[in-house]
Amino acid sequence: MLIASIRPSTVDGIKQLATKLKRKTLISHTTALDLASRQAGFENFVHARRQLAGEKPRYGVYLSGHWYASARRHPDVTRRSGRELLLVELQKPLPEVIAKHRVGYARGLVGFRMEYEDHLEHQTNFDSQESARNGLLEAARSLRFMEATGLQPVTTQPLRHATRELDNLPSKDHMSTWFDPTTNYWVVLDEPYSQAIEREEEQRELWVSAQGLHMLKPAWEGLYYPGECVPHFVGPDAAFLERLGAAVETLPPMRMPDPWPFESGFNGDDFVSPKRRTVGKARKPRPSRSYRDHNGARPYGGGPGVPSRWRPVQSLPLEQHQALGKLFAAFSLAKFSWRAHLKLQSFRSQLEDWAFTEHGNNAPNDLYYGRMERPALSDRAAVLAALGSAKEIVESGYNDCKPRRELIAALDSARADAEQKMA
Repeated sequence: MLIASIRPSTVDGIKQLATKLKRKTLISHTTALDLASRQAGFENFVHARRQLAGEKPRYGVYLSGHWYASARRHPDVTRRSGRELLLVELQKPLPEVIAKHRVGYARGLVGFRMEYEDHLEHQTNFDSQESARNGLLEAARSLRFMEATGLQPVTTQPLRHATRELDNLPSKDHMSTWFDPTTNYWVVLDEPYSQAIEREEEQRELWVSAQGLHMLKPAWEGLYYPGECVPHFVGPDAAFLERLGAAVETLPPMRMPDPWPFESGFNGDDFVSPKRRTVGKARKPRPSRSYRDHNGARPYGGGPGVPSRWRPVQSLPLEQHQALGKLFAAFSLAKFSWRAHLKLQSFRSQLEDWAFTEHGNNAPNDLYYGRMERPALSDRAAVLAALGSAKEIVESGYNDCKPRRELIAALDSARADAEQKMA
């Protein structure tokens, strides 16, 4: 019988098939067990063992991160790059633990993305194998915290504004903001170093009480630097804090696995999760730097996990950059809506990047953000005239391409905003 046709239905059968696969392909025993389990219709060996034993199903989430150790920073290491993998098992599917669009905002998950519903991938390179493994462990700790509490990281302006009053908390450090989607209650997790607050606990309690808030210090290791920092929940609802404290106190400590339970792959070897493999849906590779012009636009910047940004192929003379810099400095003080203001200031920063990319060291440092004379935009006519001047400079100085069209669209949107707001 061909090995590929074997479909074991017991744990012992999977182990026997794994032994045959290991002998035939010279793979590790762990990899052979997972391969045999998938051939039997399971995600991996842990999943197969639990399903066949009748245990409560768990949901495996894979965390992956690439790393590159430069010779300058790590002269003693023998291996320069790799890809680390860690499996964390949850009681709920990953999208129920954290919404896809909130992944990069959570403590421990900054830089990660939900590559698939059972896979979180760190987008850029860690600077060593050790930092990659620590990063994956921090991510696993964050997932378990969210699963236990039901909290999500704050991503909206109203909740950010509500939690901003904690900015003046004495000796605050490593703060992260969270909310409960079912009640919309918010909470701040403050994690200062233990030595930093030894003599300030009373002052902190008094300050919190004066703001009409409550503070709770659970018996829990926290998310940031466990063992060195002291976690505190701060929020407006005492009963809610008590529920959070009871939830996190059930979490066991998470330590670095020894030995590391997965083999280190190669840098650039993008991990394909079991669920993605099962449905046969090809994954997109990690973003990287672009090198060729495309439709009138030229790439700049970018790197492993970071896509290049784009600017027009044609460069704008420094004199015109100086004129644009004065106009955009004036726009920063004009009375636009917050949305139009954010768009203009984003392109102000982008134009500065374009200037330095186009002219290198010849571009002055104060082109867009230095102290300069700026036109006074005291009325509607002055604002509209300034927007028209900026658009004229962009259209005459840059060739047609997507980056230029986006910049012109932002100026047109600001014009419509000014006409409506100042009518």
